[in-house]
Amino acid sequence: MTNVRRAIAAGSDTRLRARVAGVPLVSGVGVAAMLGAALLLPAAPVGASSVQSLQQQAAQLSQQMLLEQLQIGGYQQQRTAALQAVDADEAQLAVTRQDIAATRHRIAQDRVDLRHAAVTAYVTGGTQGDATNALFASDPANGASGVYTQVMTNALSSALHALQANRHALAAEITTEGKLEVAAQNQAAQANILLADAQSTEAALAQQKSSVTSQLSAAIALQQQQAAAAAAAAAAAAAAAQQASQGTASPPSQPGASVGTNGTLPALPPFLQCVIQAESGGNYQAVSPTGQYMGAFQFSQPTWNEAAQLAGMPSLVGVAPTAASPRDQDLLAIALYNADGEQPWYDPCRS
Repeated sequence: MTNVRRAIAAGSDTRLRARVAGVPLVSGVGVAAMLGAALLLPAAPVGASSVQSLQQQAAQLSQQMLLEQLQIGGYQQQRTAALQAVDADEAQLAVTRQDIAATRHRIAQDRVDLRHAAVTAYVTGGTQGDATNALFASDPANGASGVYTQVMTNALSSALHALQANRHALAAEITTEGKLEVAAQNQAAQANILLADAQSTEAALAQQKSSVTSQLSAAIALQQQQAAAAAAAAAAAAAAAQQASQGTASPPSQPGASVGTNGTLPALPPFLQCVIQAESGGNYQAVSPTGQYMGAFQFSQPTWNEAAQLAGMPSLVGVAPTAASPRDQDLLAIALYNADGEQPWYDPCRS
């Protein structure tokens, strides 16, 4: 029985995959069917258009994993109940084994009592003689040997009857012991199978969610790069059209229009026009008193590095914002604004 309890305590390490005493088992596929969702979802191609689909898949997988964790909790409770049942069975077995030991002791005592009574009757009858012993009065001719035979026959019949009854009791007690052990083994096996299948399903869901999350990250990054590239292209086209219409050189730098080596940017979005004045007064070389924020938009270095990746300009990662051209600062500010909106900047400028 101790081995049975160890089997339950082993938990998911016990990988049984068969019926136990006719009890139908729940497989990982069965669990997924009960959850009402497919275990495996088709992977969408990486790209800007797949972001929404991937987000839906990730949300579905998260919901499935939550339900599976609840299912695992239920199976763990079943496993705990099985352990308690095994403890109860062990207690009952201890009582049954005590009964078996007592019955065997009674059988042994019956034999001792039989020998003692027979020998005593024989010795007493043989030494007292026919004249003084009432046992010999009915048939003095038989003497001590006749009385001994009668005593032995009657005592043996009674003793054998008691012996047979005790042996029947012993057989019933041993049968009860076997049934208790089999019941505990079945509980152990079923609890471990259910728990192992649920954990296997959870692992499969976690693996798929990791794959979908990776695809989602790649799709979002691509979408942001495409947005930044489109913004830059629109800015270049607008600048070229403005120059063509004016027929003059680029105007001097002003808030919302930054002049760089690669041309002139169009007007910044109204929010960024507010930011550039609120943060630095349009000074692209501005540095905060603590030295943490730099440039016209007062980027911190980690935020600048993130914006450089969003804009598809990894060569600017690690470069101080004040070391970049005004045009590059504007491009990174537009990319960050397209990705995160107003959140990264000064509160008074927020709508």
